[in-house]
Amino acid sequence: MTIFLSAWVLPLMFIMHDFEEMIVMPIWKRRHHRLISGMDKPFFGPVGNGQAFTAGVLEEMCILLAVSLVSGLTGNLTLYLVFCVAYTAHFIMHFRMCAQIRGYVPGAVSAALQTPVMLLLIVVLWRLDDSSLLVYALYQLLALAFVVANLKVMHRLMPKIESAFLAYAENH
Repeated sequence: MTIFLSAWVLPLMFIMHDFEEMIVMPIWKRRHHRLISGMDKPFFGPVGNGQAFTAGVLEEMCILLAVSLVSGLTGNLTLYLVFCVAYTAHFIMHFRMCAQIRGYVPGAVSAALQTPVMLLLIVVLWRLDDSSLLVYALYQLLALAFVVANLKVMHRLMPKIESAFLAYAENH
């Protein structure tokens, strides 16, 4: 497998994208506090603490590392492909947020830079994968359901993580 088709490309792309979010999100949320506070569902969840957000990124990275490990060890291209599709599809959310506020949101630059690379990877994997369309569709539905459920759980947990981190910082 070439480096482009390596099972580790997805977690590497993910962490590069999330570095942009981790670095910029806390200051961006502070700068756009008035805009975000008026939203029913604030961008990047309810926390403003960078450490709490980073804990969520770590959890997602562990999932992608597990997917890459299983895919690499078993040769299951379908599993890897559906998570590449799910990851790439989440860029639409970044572009929608940019359009909604008519400006930059954290993750938009890396999403724009990574979109052509990820689309090429998806096309190549699609051609190499010998799964039926039905198997692919089932995998994709399960992967998307898992990703959405995980995101909802993490958005509920992140305020608790933030509180725990802040309590830890206050206790000497």
